[in-house]
Amino acid sequence: MAIGHWRAVLPWLLPLPLFAGGAHAESTDMRIVTKVRLTECCIEYRGLITSEANDGVYELYDEASPKPTTLVIESDGGGAAAAMELGNWMLDHDMDVQVDSHCYSSCANYIFLAGHAKLLASHASLMWHGGTMQPIDRAELEHLLDDMLGQLEPEAREAVLAERPREKLILQLDESRLELLARETRFFARIGVDERITVLGHLFEHELLANDHDYSGWDLSLDDLAKLGVRGIKVVDATEWQPWPSRDGLLVYRISLDRLPGFDPRLP
Repeated sequence: MAIGHWRAVLPWLLPLPLFAGGAHAESTDMRIVTKVRLTECCIEYRGLITSEANDGVYELYDEASPKPTTLVIESDGGGAAAAMELGNWMLDHDMDVQVDSHCYSSCANYIFLAGHAKLLASHASLMWHGGTMQPIDRAELEHLLDDMLGQLEPEAREAVLAERPREKLILQLDESRLELLARETRFFARIGVDERITVLGHLFEHELLANDHDYSGWDLSLDDLAKLGVRGIKVVDATEWQPWPSRDGLLVYRISLDRLPGFDPRLP
């Protein structure tokens, strides 16, 4: 019985400065799995949120005439730093956001919330499952470092550890987390949304779950989203929002703010 697990979330949330300037973890080429293109009125963004894909958005916007006013996004998430960067760019350019299929994790945390108008298809799904506010102790940092080192080739891993002792890597990892948390706090202050939207399912996990399902994350009703400061949502093709998960087996828990003991929305 759980909502998501921090170990599945944190690698996407944290930047990897400890590997900069030397060995790099093997990874899928994000430019292949993320597609960005310009249509008559919109920029479409489909795939993982990355800095490289963001650069494509900025280039398309700068070259477009007239300028697009909406970012249409379909994403399972991506790096928190990259998502916050894109969210702040959307705020700077007064961009609307449109979700026709799904917007999960960092997409829901930062991209959806940054939209001036937030356009939802009636069956489009949103899902939150963690953020940089999640508490993490020394043992969890150790495990996260091991996961990250495990993605390296043996020679590269040895080079990293030879350059910086393990204790320094742990310290750098925690410093990166704190820097990202500060960025997130500034972002939520800018959009006027309760930052705890990203961690509600973890803060109140025991109160929320009364069965044996393993949920991937949570969503909230439109009314409860408004209570947390999320404004400007419009269901574009129906009178009600009835989200469908984007794939079989994905379980999204519907959080009701009234069921959270002692919880009061805290708007910046």
